[in-house]
Amino acid sequence: MQSAGLVMPTRVYPLFENRLRYRYGQSPAANTAASARMYAAFTEVAARNPAAWNPTVRSADDIATVGPANRMVCEPYPLAMNAMPHVDQAAAVLVTSLATAREYGIAEDRIVYVRGGAGAHDSGDILDRPDFSRSAALETALRRCLAQGGVSARELDVLDVYSCFPVVPKLVVEALGLPADSVPTVTGGHSAFGGPLSSYSLHATVAVATRLRAGAATGLVHANGGYLTAQHAVLLSRAPHPDGYVGDPDPVSTSSADSAPPKGPVPDGEVVVETATVEYGKDGAPSQGFLVGRTGDGTRVVGQTAPGDAAGAQALSVASGTEVVGRTVRVSAGEAFLEVAPAG
Repeated sequence: MQSAGLVMPTRVYPLFENRLRYRYGQSPAANTAASARMYAAFTEVAARNPAAWNPTVRSADDIATVGPANRMVCEPYPLAMNAMPHVDQAAAVLVTSLATAREYGIAEDRIVYVRGGAGAHDSGDILDRPDFSRSAALETALRRCLAQGGVSARELDVLDVYSCFPVVPKLVVEALGLPADSVPTVTGGHSAFGGPLSSYSLHATVAVATRLRAGAATGLVHANGGYLTAQHAVLLSRAPHPDGYVGDPDPVSTSSADSAPPKGPVPDGEVVVETATVEYGKDGAPSQGFLVGRTGDGTRVVGQTAPGDAAGAQALSVASGTEVVGRTVRVSAGEAFLEVAPAG
């Protein structure tokens, strides 16, 4: 990961998004449109949140259109689809025993119960993940949380999902079996509401608890860390589980050496693109490409083109609307950087 330059979230999450798009059979344009519709809906939620960093409603076209005020960062994510962690926001959640809450005079209709929760942790090395279009840790944490709490996804009245990049809420919506056009936030999402890094989930807990106090019955908060690495979910409710707290927050591991694909050096020859992204400079021009590919025998290879290698970056770009994932490209490894060209 480090030698290939895959140490920044802005470079890594697009790799997941581009592979998910390929699994869905979406064109790059259709994928961007879907992400923009979701994030436009998020801005409407943020606009109603008095604690939001940017309470401005934006249209899907505005979010999807690349320009000076919304530059492309790494394909397919323009700036409006990237998290905004450099904000000054704080939240507080007080957790007590039921007896203490009552002792301090909390009315029965204001009590929110921590019904349960679950966690899961995948390999910190994304190159050990067998499938870039899925997150075993995310699916495991959500499944265990709901199963232990005795609640189905359709029974959730309130849902807030970590949304540093569109691929995360998309994967949660899919894992929960919800409609693809769901709006999985009551907080406003990372790009519009804000929330410094993982403290977004603290703000989400506040927002969900507020909805429960207003009359909703059951809510779920999903939290994400690393590169779809650490996953947690907590189930909040107006009523306790009959067995009391049924959570199991200690994360279970979903990584396995048996499922990790073999890795090897970049060959001088052809590889099939498993996923890729292109990073852009602040001048709006493609700057560098990042490739995860497979050789003919299934060995996974990874590399980055040299900064400023426009031709190499273009070979991995979807800016023209051409799908690159699943295509064969010709590669060769220099001393530090990858040379990429269209096959044939």
